[in-house]
Amino acid sequence: MSDPLPEDAALNSYNKIKTHFPSARIKKLMQSDEEIGKVAQATPVAVGRALELFLCSLVEKSVETATNDQTRKITTQILNNTINNNEQFDFIVGVCDKYLSKSSGGNVTNNGGQ
Repeated sequence: MSDPLPEDAALNSYNKIKTHFPSARIKKLMQSDEEIGKVAQATPVAVGRALELFLCSLVEKSVETATNDQTRKITTQILNNTINNNEQFDFIVGVCDKYLSKSSGGNVTNNGGQ
């Protein structure tokens, strides 16, 4: 039997989610931008679901990274390594840096995706 497709795995993860982002709050955040006018009713729902799937993917990849590093805790460093080692997270590279610098006393290690 073959492995499930990544989309199937994402949908399985999504089906396990018990909490969802409130559409009203997403709409409020979207409208806080002056360039955004009216927001269609379905838009905040779609954005919320996309956010939930993104977080599922990030957490699952972080668990894999933690397992490979033989640790049971997902730390900022594990998140940073996950983001730097997966192309799908290229758009958030550097997000963890300010938290790493606080916890490590200014020593930020960035392996550059290696």
